[in-house]
Amino acid sequence: MTKGTKRLAQAALLATLAIGVIGAPAFAGKPVRDSGTSSFRVDDGSFASTTTAYRGSSSGTWVRARCYQGGSLVYEQYVSYGGSSTATLTLGPTPSWSLGGATCSAEEGYWRSGTRWTVVGRDSFTAAG
Repeated sequence: MTKGTKRLAQAALLATLAIGVIGAPAFAGKPVRDSGTSSFRVDDGSFASTTTAYRGSSSGTWVRARCYQGGSLVYEQYVSYGGSSTATLTLGPTPSWSLGGATCSAEEGYWRSGTRWTVVGRDSFTAAG
């Protein structure tokens, strides 16, 4: 992870913790494309809107989402589930993502020893333009 990406991830984490999770409508479900045994999934969404991530593990996990346009990272966000089994992801805009659709990936995981991100589930989703 580059220095700039780390700063972006840290800023997104702080913003998420400071603002909290805002409720949003869920989009239609889709089949789970998880590489592990968890049922973690993220619904497809739309640019400048939100989408929902569904917890696959028992507790203590977060969601890390990243979106790309033309192979370039335009969005990254870490969100805690808090006390629920869902987390809301805000899909732009960002300084690098001013409009249009994106291809996105998500991971469910936790920080081992507080510093190392450990993945327990994966999914991919799209953000329509």
